[in-house]
Amino acid sequence: MKGLILNNLYSIDKSVKFSLLISTAAIIPLIISGNPTALKIAVLLPFLIIPMNAFEVLKQDSMSSWNKFEITLPLKKSKIIQSKFITFLLLLFTSLLLTFALFYCASIFISPTVMDDFFNIGLRGMGLMFCAASLVYPLTYIFGIEKSDMITMGSMGFSFVMFFFISFLMKVFIGEMKGVEEIFSLSFLLVSIFLFILSYATSVIIYRKKEF
Repeated sequence: MKGLILNNLYSIDKSVKFSLLISTAAIIPLIISGNPTALKIAVLLPFLIIPMNAFEVLKQDSMSSWNKFEITLPLKKSKIIQSKFITFLLLLFTSLLLTFALFYCASIFISPTVMDDFFNIGLRGMGLMFCAASLVYPLTYIFGIEKSDMITMGSMGFSFVMFFFISFLMKVFIGEMKGVEEIFSLSFLLVSIFLFILSYATSVIIYRKKEF
């Protein structure tokens, strides 16, 4: 399992480093600006950039024919799927860590108020990516790597649809009350995590039946 995860990370090593560089370069001026909207974008950006590399693992596996080799390894197919999902989680955690580190430093050296919306927007960023991943993996295993770009774009669209749908439900059933923004962010994240877990189970079933 550890070897599979390391191989996944190695295959996208350069892309991940570039994403980290781009994210850092984008976050710093947005934080310095002090604009409330810019700060929200600064929190959200790394979640939309860094974890996307996890989806590229599937493409790299196909291009290098690694996907045909790894099924010959003395491992359960569920372990192979686990390695893909864990790779995604590691990159998502990296996004959270990078963003928190930069915002924490900014709260010390610039202004403590920059952290005001960090956790609220951070939960939404993670929710969006969990939602996207819940479609990317099973659909890519069904339709093939040739349609991976279209699947990724469609999955991101699905994430935002879910975002606004849950937001709409919150307004209908809860309305305007104190703490509603935080309740929405947590609810969206929990729904997204549920879809992600469901996606893992679905991907395992699809992968077991898939022929290479």
